Amino acid sequence: MERPEQIRSLRQSFSRMGRFFGLLMREQFSCRGATVQQWHCLEALLDGPKSMNALAAEVALHQSTVTRIVEKLEKQGYVTRTRMECNQRCVQVRITESGRDMYKWMDGECSQMMSNLLDLIPDERQLLIVEAMDEFSKLLDPNNQAFQEVLMKCCRQNRCYDQKEMKGDNE
Repeated sequence: MERPEQIRSLRQSFSRMGRFFGLLMREQFSCRGATVQQWHCLEALLDGPKSMNALAAEVALHQSTVTRIVEKLEKQGYVTRTRMECNQRCVQVRITESGRDMYKWMDGECSQMMSNLLDLIPDERQLLIVEAMDEFSKLLDPNNQAFQEVLMKCCRQNRCYDQKEMKGDNE
């Protein structure tokens, strides 16, 4: 397979995986009234409380979207929000014990689904696929310097970067 065909195939695979994996997770979680985005937020809070900004950055969603998700999670008793004493504008989100239980259930459901999918792949290819997915997930981490460089290169090529700079210069 030639390089352009590899790239097209990889792009299409990622696109399909994103759509269809999201669909599987939505179906899996819907029986408990949970969403994939809630799962991501709960997972991000497992290692300790976070500000709304830090949570939004970690789950790669706009802060207004995360605010709505956190409001719903708070109503369900899965998180608590508190204002920081040193800065009343800063809200800190913390997972509750009930939220940890919900996350464990969601994680178990997702792990079972992954196991079922992995069982459909021939045994001799399973480890190769898991390792390749792990490598790609590390590359796609926004905290990865290589990811940041690719992102900036894409922005420059698409002139988004130049347009943002030009707007900043004119304001």
